[in-house]
Amino acid sequence: MAYQNILLDFNTKLKKIQSRNLTFLNESNLVNVLCIQTLGTLKKVVQEKGFKNNQAEIQFFKTIKVIPMKYLIYYTEVRSCELRMPKIGVSPKLEFLNKQINKVNTLFGRHTEFLLYMEEGYTHFDTHYFTREHLNHIPIVKSYPYFKDTVFNTSHDETWARIKGLAIFIKYLKHKKEEVQNADRIIKESKISWTGPYSALVELLYACQSMGYFNNGNTSNNHIFDLFADFLNIKKGNFSRTYSEIKARKGSRVKFLEEAAQKLLDKMDQEDGFHKDEL
Repeated sequence: MAYQNILLDFNTKLKKIQSRNLTFLNESNLVNVLCIQTLGTLKKVVQEKGFKNNQAEIQFFKTIKVIPMKYLIYYTEVRSCELRMPKIGVSPKLEFLNKQINKVNTLFGRHTEFLLYMEEGYTHFDTHYFTREHLNHIPIVKSYPYFKDTVFNTSHDETWARIKGLAIFIKYLKHKKEEVQNADRIIKESKISWTGPYSALVELLYACQSMGYFNNGNTSNNHIFDLFADFLNIKKGNFSRTYSEIKARKGSRVKFLEEAAQKLLDKMDQEDGFHKDEL
């Protein structure tokens, strides 16, 4: 009963955090703290009260501890993904997400037999998998963590939690992929393309950067050019080499900016002349 009450309290607090419409990163931070606290409380009760029989021990490690543990694994992976995923560029983002999906599939492949055992609802190996008596059984396939707590671990309880946590993580990864692909489709459907020479874009962006117009000058050139390449649907070039070529020009080195300024002035003069004629 004590274990069930702790789990009930955990689920209540978890739902409260999830209902707050936080960013994935902030939600992960809060839930991870909750999971660690809950696991600590469960371990303390296990140390103090133990289990009345093998069946109670199996139930705890198979169905109770796995709940906060799977969310700890899930949100730890989410936090890592949010921090490590490339911030700019559709292709780098999709490549990163696909690698994460492949890693999860690889782990599932390592534990095919155990996964089948659990999904089919078998119980004949439960004493082996979910009691501490068989903790020192060496699995054929390596598992994590390498050190297991003799009070709070069985041979397979954390493997099961990891499988369940990563199953949720796969859904998150697919959702992120859809977000990236949808954003890319919206940009492409906007049909805004840069039709001038690449050197002109380099002049323009370097001019804006030199004036500190992108995040007060605190954004890298790589970041800026990747962003505009995606937005304006142009092939990414070697902007630093193009910039070097611009600096080496004979005559005007900022030909585009001078022409653009003159074109704008001509346009203004024409518009002013048109309005004066109307008057």
